[in-house]
Amino acid sequence: MTTEPNDHATSAPASLPEDVQAAGDALSRTELWLVRHGESEGNSSGVLQGQAEYPLSARGREQVVRLAARLVGQHFTALYSSDLGRAVATAKILGAAVGLPVVQDRRLREIDIGSWSGLTFDEIAVRHPEEWSGWMRRRDPAHRRGGGESYLDLEQRIAPAMTDLAQRHPGGRLLIVSHGGSMGAYLAHVLGLPLDQLWRLSHENTGVSRVQPFTNPHTDPTIRPGRVLCINDAGHLDAR
Repeated sequence: MTTEPNDHATSAPASLPEDVQAAGDALSRTELWLVRHGESEGNSSGVLQGQAEYPLSARGREQVVRLAARLVGQHFTALYSSDLGRAVATAKILGAAVGLPVVQDRRLREIDIGSWSGLTFDEIAVRHPEEWSGWMRRRDPAHRRGGGESYLDLEQRIAPAMTDLAQRHPGGRLLIVSHGGSMGAYLAHVLGLPLDQLWRLSHENTGVSRVQPFTNPHTDPTIRPGRVLCINDAGHLDAR
């Protein structure tokens, strides 16, 4: 999982002051390593968790330990985590491996799914048949499942949060522990992917996705910056 600094980042125009050029170059090198938390007891029991609290399962802890072993020797500037317990527990194990404290940020939470939280797919279909049927037909990103957040709401929460964290550490490499839905919404934002296509992005527990949020080879200011280096790297789970 070693990565080298971006050799293709576009420097600021030569007419800009030297300090502005340096800041622009540093931002283009900023890299986010996005980690989905280890398997939780909610994951293993097949319920939709949303923002409800479920601890890591024994298997989930083993997954995190494997990722931690893979990260030993890597340098990270800071470690941020969702404030939900399954993410914090994951981040603490990773923090011990890379020598960083965990900074909790509630903006990194999973999507809020209201009354759907804690239910299996079958239970949702029985308790909320019309809503479930409509969701399965359209996957409308503006729909607030169970009265919680829509995926549009989530994107509007998670994208500015990731940008803010990245801007705090220009040129740094950040380790960020979050959730499958939140990571998917952010990656879709960077890729310009419609939110109703989120199901095309896979996020295994402890899978790592890497993003350079400010890299942009274009001079057209209307083109959104951001480059995805990898999605769902979970090779550590294959180790024997």
